[in-house]
Order: sequence, then C-alpha cells, then structure tokens
Amino acid sequence: MHHYRISGWTLEAEMALPHLFPCPAPETPPDIRLRLGAVPPPLAPLRLERDMVAVGADGAVVIDAPGCVRIAITDGRNVVVDPAPGAALAEVQSWLLGPGLGVICHQRGAIPLHACAIGTLGGAGALAIAGHSGAGKSTTAAALVRRGHRLLGDDVLVIDPDTALAQPCFPVVRLWDRSRAALEIGQEGHQPVARKAGKWHVPMPAAFDPMPRPLTAIVHLRTDPAAHRPALTRCAPAHAAAVLDAMTYRVYLAEALHGRLRVLRAAAGLAQRVPVWQMVRTTDFADLPEMLDMLEGLAMA
Repeated sequence: MHHYRISGWTLEAEMALPHLFPCPAPETPPDIRLRLGAVPPPLAPLRLERDMVAVGADGAVVIDAPGCVRIAITDGRNVVVDPAPGAALAEVQSWLLGPGLGVICHQRGAIPLHACAIGTLGGAGALAIAGHSGAGKSTTAAALVRRGHRLLGDDVLVIDPDTALAQPCFPVVRLWDRSRAALEIGQEGHQPVARKAGKWHVPMPAAFDPMPRPLTAIVHLRTDPAAHRPALTRCAPAHAAAVLDAMTYRVYLAEALHGRLRVLRAAAGLAQRVPVWQMVRTTDFADLPEMLDMLEGLAMA
C-alpha cells in the first residue's frame, strides 16, 4: 500500500501516485481509500451528467474519460480506479487530482476553490490565487515560487471556512508551453496533462509546504484585453462572497449532491474572515513582474 496526505486527508492507495506528498501509514483508518478494480455504471436515474462526470441517484459519482480511466467515488471516502490498457499514469493522475479530488471534496462537504495557494516567504500565512481556466493562476503561482515562496497546491484548494486554513494539496503545478517559456522553466521530468497538447505537470517538490496555513488574502485573477497594466482592487463583502461562490471548483457537483446553499454559506463566511481582491491583468506576461510585486505586498501585509 501507498500512503499520502492531500488537502488535509490521509489517503491509502493500491497504486503509486507520484504527484502526491507521501506520508507514513496512519495509526487510525485512512480518510480515503483508493483501490484498483472494475467501475460499474452509476445508479439511474442520474442527478447529473456533465464533463464526463455522472452523479448517480445514490450520490455516487463515476468519472469516465474514454481511453484513459474510469473512476468511481462514494461518500468522499472510497475510490475505485480502472485505468484503460496502456493509459499513462500522468493522465490517470490528471483525472484523479482534478475532477476526482473535486468530487471527493463536495461529497465530504468541503468547499474547494478553483485556486492555487502560495505560502508566504518568511511568514506563516498563505495567499490564494483563484480564477477560471486560462486566467494565469498556475503561471503566477510558479513565478512566486521562483521568487522563493512555498507552494501549497494547484487548481483545487480546500479552505476551512471556520478557520480560513488553506490545506496543502500536492507539489505539482500545471503549465502551458508559453508559461514555461516565460518563466524559463526547462522540460526535464515534465509529463503531459490529460492529452492537452502543450500543457504539462511541472513537479516542484523542493518548494512544497505540507503544513496548512491561514489565508491572509484571496485574489480573483482575470484577464482583460483592454488592460494596459495590472490593477488590484479590494472587493466589498457582498461582492467577495459572490466571487468565492463563482470560484468554487465545479460548483455544479455541490448542486447535484447537496444543493447550492452550503456553498453560499461557506463563501459568505470565508468572505467575512479573509480579504478578497480582484486583480485584472493584461493578456500576455509582460506585466508579470509588476503583478508579482503587488501580490507579494498583499502576502506580506
């Protein structure tokens, strides 16, 4: 068996998952068990079928990525993985640690943000960078790591709404070719992300911080073709709650499993505890150094 920590939970797995942070076998039963096996279809009538994810009538979820893997997740605790013949392990992990982790969070009642998290250099706090796909979250996080900050995770971020603690996820970021070029990151040891041409898993184990940290700020990052330089503005509490609701990772899973009210309450509670900012950036990386200076100012505040 292999043992890992992910998003504050212990995971016992029958297969090696090299993108995760290993840990000793726990003395108590693991929070999540992963085994290899056949995955039956979800129980009809379906509550949801979207983006290769189906939620059955009993709340169990099946992820079906043709030619790669089928994954069944029950109660946020039991995971069954059925890789396709010849499927690359990196692709399987892309589905497990993206949509699969999102399903686990929502089934367990945790509210994940579509965000990266960075531990501040020389401090105990953390900065979350949220945004839709393509906003530049991972590029920004990797650039902050290159300035000496610590990585807590990429893409799916679990935050305790009562304590504002950000839970470390895994020591890998996902970068497009143009992001690697902008950051002058080489190709050694990188693996493709779920057959997305030009996007790669970039391991950063030396920069990973496995300890949870309290958030000092959440930044909603978005691009604007009309922007000539980055701009940072603080969101009023009501707007902040709406931003966090919108930035919840695959929020439609929460709607299918529990309804939207839990997400709305968590977003409102977190917005009361942590400042939420909006950063508008240009559509290229010319403004990246100025962006990083602004974010470091928030992180150090």
